[in-house]
Amino acid sequence: MSAEFPFWTEEKLRIQDTDLNGHVNNASIAALCEAGRGEIISAVAGIPRERPLASALRRVTIEYLAEAHYPGLVRIGSRIAKVGNSSITIAQSLFVEGRCFATAESVIVFTDRVTRRPAPMPDAWREGYAKLA
Repeated sequence: MSAEFPFWTEEKLRIQDTDLNGHVNNASIAALCEAGRGEIISAVAGIPRERPLASALRRVTIEYLAEAHYPGLVRIGSRIAKVGNSSITIAQSLFVEGRCFATAESVIVFTDRVTRRPAPMPDAWREGYAKLA
């Protein structure tokens, strides 16, 4: 499990993350993925307000594999699956007590802050993300 993912984030489940069936709902799982994405992106590019480029989520696909329940601690494993010119693809798996309950793949596009159009990443970012592949 650990070897597949060079980057880890932990999030505590909250009672509000559950639905009427008592399991963690799909919107909360998406938010857990977002937490992991935000941290892996920031680890290379810095905090959002200080980056020379903005970022936008182009696509996210989530596979729900099993139920997860409150209370608990979710470990989110993330790795860079692909580095493009102006985008990265992030692969993630979410675990509770060592059991994977969801996987996700997300495409993030970096954009010029003025034009809002895709913009090439700085070389240092490309190299940093490649190290997290």
